[in-house]
Amino acid sequence: MNERKARLESLLHREIAVTVQQEVKDPRLGFITITRVAMSEDLLTAKAYWTCLGDEKQRRLAAHALESARGFVQKRYAPVIKSRNVPSLTFVHDAQDVQRSDLDELIRKARATDSDGGTKPEPASTQTLPEKLGH
Repeated sequence: MNERKARLESLLHREIAVTVQQEVKDPRLGFITITRVAMSEDLLTAKAYWTCLGDEKQRRLAAHALESARGFVQKRYAPVIKSRNVPSLTFVHDAQDVQRSDLDELIRKARATDSDGGTKPEPASTQTLPEKLGH
């Protein structure tokens, strides 16, 4: 069952991404990316996670556009799914993208406090930990 679920998630990811990027003609979408698709264990529902460039207003506009296009997208992937039941689709904003950018910002701030000002990718000191401890 897990292999089938993984195959369906991959197939749906590809189909949904292509449909949203190439066939949905809604200017509210902007630059949107379908990051992943997760299916329920019974394979009856699919969550398509997405991100977009822009601020909170652009994210809200994209969310409305995706909800409006949901039926169209489902109809586009229905013939490709070789299953008795077509999974119902839900679009979910991918908060991991926001978390990643927050973490990147924290790392940048921490690196800026390094003795090299965060300009070098390697540690500021070339001594190994045992040398520093006098071993």
